Amino acid sequence: MKVEFTADEIHTMLEAVIEEVAAIDMDKHDRAAIRRWLADDVTPGSLAVQRLTDKLNEELQQTHARSEVSAIKKPDWL
Repeated sequence: MKVEFTADEIHTMLEAVIEEVAAIDMDKHDRAAIRRWLADDVTPGSLAVQRLTDKLNEELQQTHARSEVSAIKKPDWL
């Protein structure tokens, strides 16, 4: 089974996390800087989001591969 996220899905997840961070009680200038960074530098087509997408998909695939059960079984009586 292969699961892959698109850059748009990763960007949506990142937006959700950043919005939660921005909801923390902080200076309004800091909150504005975080939102500005998200709006200006982290767009769905940006290189940063593409790299994040590649990295997350790679990690997801590795996690799935590690979780698969081996076809080789040790007998119960050993």
